[in-house]
Order: sequence, then C-alpha cells, then structure tokens
Amino acid sequence: MGQSKPVLVLLLLAVSTAASSGKPLLTKITKGGAATALYTAPLSAGRPLVLDLSAPAITTPCSGQTTTVTLSANSTDGSNPLSLVSLAATATCAAAPSGAVGVAGLARSSASFPAQVASTQKVANSFALCLPSDGRTGFTGNGVGAAIFGGGPFFLAPPADRPSITTLLSDGVPLRQPFAGNPGYFVSATNGIAIDGTRVAVSGTGALVVGLSTTISYAQLRADVYRPFITAFDRAMGSSAKVAAVAPFELCYDSSKLAPTRFGYLVPNVDLMLEGGTNWTVVGGNSMAQVNSGTACFAFVRSGSTDATPALVIGGFQMENKLVVLDNGKKTLSFTQNLPGMGFSCSNFNFTKAA
Repeated sequence: MGQSKPVLVLLLLAVSTAASSGKPLLTKITKGGAATALYTAPLSAGRPLVLDLSAPAITTPCSGQTTTVTLSANSTDGSNPLSLVSLAATATCAAAPSGAVGVAGLARSSASFPAQVASTQKVANSFALCLPSDGRTGFTGNGVGAAIFGGGPFFLAPPADRPSITTLLSDGVPLRQPFAGNPGYFVSATNGIAIDGTRVAVSGTGALVVGLSTTISYAQLRADVYRPFITAFDRAMGSSAKVAAVAPFELCYDSSKLAPTRFGYLVPNVDLMLEGGTNWTVVGGNSMAQVNSGTACFAFVRSGSTDATPALVIGGFQMENKLVVLDNGKKTLSFTQNLPGMGFSCSNFNFTKAA
C-alpha cells in the first residue's frame, strides 16, 4: 500500500493534443432533482460524475482497488469551450451514487480530479465552481452551471464586454489543515457568525471551523452553534410572516409577505466572519429555500454532530450563484458575493464552442 502513490502518478497519461496543452479544462455542472440535489459534471463520455469536495479520489464501479478511466472535458480560454481534451486518470473502485457513474473527488489529495488535471495538463492545481440554481431559490436558473479546472479567467455572458468575474473575487482566505481526517476544505471563522450585523453569542472560545460541501443540500450547524444561531435569526426576522415549520427546517415564512429583491428575499443577512477579515455573506437567495408556492424556509439545519466536527458546514445551496475558487497551490479559498445581485448568474456561461 505504501508504494501506491508513485504508481498512481505514473499511470496518468495526457492524451490531449498539443494545441490544448497547458489550457484549463471546462465542464458543465448540472444540479440534480429534489431527491438528491447533487451536482454532477459530464466527465465520463458525457455521463455524469458527482462533484464531491470531500472525496479524495475519482471513483468508479470496478473490480479490484484501482483502475484507469478516460475522462474528457473541453479546454477553455475562460469564455468558451475550445477543443475536447481526453485524459487517462486513475480511479478507485467504489459503487456509484444514484444517478451517476462515479465520483469526481475534488478534495486536497494527489489522487483527486483537480490534482490529476494539473499533473496531466500542466496547469495550476486550482479550480473554480459556479454552482447553478434550479430556480427554487428566489433566483432564476436552469440548473446548469460551470466549473473550470486549472486557473485562468472565468467569464459569464451576456454581454461580451463584461470583465472576468474572477476580478470580483475576495482576498484569499487561508485553508486549514484537514479537519478530523477529512481531506476536504476548511477555513476559520475567527470572528464568528453575525446576523443582521450582530454577532451571534456562541459558547466556548476560539475560532469556529467552517467546512464546505457539495454533497449536503443545506448548511449544517453543530448543536451548540445551531440553537443560538436560529434564535438570533428568529429575533432579527420577527414573527409577522412566520408560519408552521416544514421539515427539515425550523423557521418558515409566508413568502407572499417577503419582499423580493435581486439578492433574493429581503431577510437578515448571515455573515461568516473569516480569517483575514473577509465575510462570506449569505443573502436571501442563498438562505431562504422555497419549499412550496407559498412558503420559504431558513435553509440552515442542525447536524446532530459532536464537538469533533466543524461548527458549520456550508452546503451546496449556500454556494449557488457564487464563484468559489479553491487554490490548492496557494492553499486559499476565494469567492465572489452573490452574483445575481451584481447582474450575473452561474447559468450564463457561454458553452458555444469558439470558432
């Protein structure tokens, strides 16, 4: 087992053309239905792989421990697809999630999909996710977003003269070491959490550990953080629009009484106050889930986990319509604020091939 990693590296064979060497790779992201709400990319001959920020490797059903698979995506200049690129990558044998043929592990591992792209294509070990909305968040969306692996600009259309939205990224927030053996992505909320500008009083001292996950639908909070957090939002929101809870959510509201804005429903903002002074701000479009035609619920749930887990894990819903960049070379997380509030949408990448 101890000699497997060098073998994995030697098995990676880039079979792209010389013209595409050194170019980042682009793929569509599709959001699944209500049953799974997983995000997939058509990387296996057009068939979907689940994008998983916590998985350390590419996985596919097979016999044995590892196998070689051919994956494909388009090279890109950040504006359009350029040409199809195929690469042979090492995958671990495992059952496939429902509705997919495997997993594209994105975690901090030499066997992950971003690391293998970086190795074979001679690009940066960095990737950008723009997760799509399915239109049930208060934003318009068609359930199709985009990801770019290997760095570079990231343009959303129209119009064509808009700058790359990478110019809107926050300063890089340092990534923590893997938490409790999980190879995913974690940062520190050194100043805690605020609702409507008021810091939430949480028991204990020190920074809160915050994780990111593309395989949980909604943000999960550890029990000791969840109760004061929910109480603070309930107080800030008031009771005039409150209605009966709809599982798995505790706080739900009559959406006809919530004012719509380009940021989603007008509700108190949630700020995760991260190391370095950068805030991950959650506006109404990423905090209020439309559970039926007349009800929207505050989309944060209790994890039921122990003190050995992160204080909060940001779910896919809270990442939608934000550009999120994870740079494994620099060991940083960068992100934009809510894109629809700035006139963009993750569903607006131009997938027409450049001439």
